[in-house]
Amino acid sequence: MAARDEVVRRLREMLGEAALAPDEDYAKGVSWTVQVPAASLPEVLGVFKEAGFYLESMTGLDFQDTLEIVYHMNTYEPRSRMAVRVLCPHDGEVPSATGLYDSALWQEREVWEFFGVRFAGHPDLRPLLLPEDSTERPLRKTFGTVHAYRKREEIYG
Repeated sequence: MAARDEVVRRLREMLGEAALAPDEDYAKGVSWTVQVPAASLPEVLGVFKEAGFYLESMTGLDFQDTLEIVYHMNTYEPRSRMAVRVLCPHDGEVPSATGLYDSALWQEREVWEFFGVRFAGHPDLRPLLLPEDSTERPLRKTFGTVHAYRKREEIYG
């Protein structure tokens, strides 16, 4: 657990106690959740990289008032999976993680393609699955008819 504990210690120093939320029972599938401002994302991901974590997955969540990008960071130690959450305005931009994690090349393209989040510094934002000329963002709640489009606070409190 040394890598996870080191990351938690460094993130507390960097972001403050309020940005980190533990899940001691691992009920959400992560040991810690970290809320990160977009401007601090490269520095925070650098802490994970230095501690030996890899980028397991990333996805987007669409709410009425914001988008949220969730990065799942993991290492080869038990119960070390952590979630890094970054809020982004609709049609906003967040820094790319491609300089730290090669796997972000495809994962950021997918989030851009399906949610419309631009990644500043990404070398190749082009569609993976949709036609090249597509302007639709199929995982945005504004695509088609959605009945459960809520604000982030309504879901997370």
